[in-house]
Order: sequence, then structure tokens, then C-alpha cells
Amino acid sequence: MTRIAVVVLHSLLFSLMLVAQPQQSPGAQQKSTSSVIAIADQDDGKDIDLPARDTLVVRLESNPSTGYSWAIKGDPSPLKLVKSSTKKTGQNGHAVGAPVTQEFRLTAVSAGIASLSLEYRRPWEHNVAPAKTFQVRVNAH
Repeated sequence: MTRIAVVVLHSLLFSLMLVAQPQQSPGAQQKSTSSVIAIADQDDGKDIDLPARDTLVVRLESNPSTGYSWAIKGDPSPLKLVKSSTKKTGQNGHAVGAPVTQEFRLTAVSAGIASLSLEYRRPWEHNVAPAKTFQVRVNAH
């Protein structure tokens, strides 16, 4: 083969490879990256910024053997509770009466300001003030 024929053949093959590539939408090239913003007892009273697609995780110490547990008070819109769980803490996690960490995972379903309030109380005591409260203001954007 002549040199010109080789160059033309390579050019044709390269062009075919480009044409044969599947079309991708502009958003498909960007990976969906969401991060987790974790807050705990020491963040009580703070303002929190929550970017779109990020998850807010609230971790509060609890002792369910006393009957007390954390519960979200009211409607935290535009936040939505995704999952609530309890995790054992430290080496004494398996001991009866040992403290645990309650975890609340929330995501923003729309932009806006949320007043996220939690109360530490016994669920069967209705006319009694909560033993503790936790509140943050979340700017979902």
C-alpha cells in the first residue's frame, strides 16, 4: 500500500469510530455526586446549608432503655425523612442500658428553609415537656 492509501484508511477508520460512538446527553457525562452532611448534639441551634441532592444526617445520643427516644416534631418540609435507625455506640454497646446513637437521614425535596426540631421524650407521656430538644435551621438549595 502506498503511504497516501494508509493515511486515508486510518482517517476513514477514525471517522467511523467517532460516528459509531453512542450519543450521550450533556448531563450523562457528569456523575451524580451527593455528599453527606452530618450533625450532632453540638450543632443544636445552628444554621445548616444543604445543597441539592445532599443528605443531612442527624446523630443524637439516646438511651432507649429509659423509655426516651428522639422524634421529629412537626413537618420538616422541604426536608423528607428517608431513614431512621439506631446504632450501638462504643465498647459498651451490647450492655443493657448502654447509650445508643439515633440517626435520622433526610434529603431536600425542594428548595427552601426548614426548621428541623426533634424532641427527646417518652412517647406515652403526652402532657409532659420533653427532657431535651434539638433544633437546627436548614437552608435547602
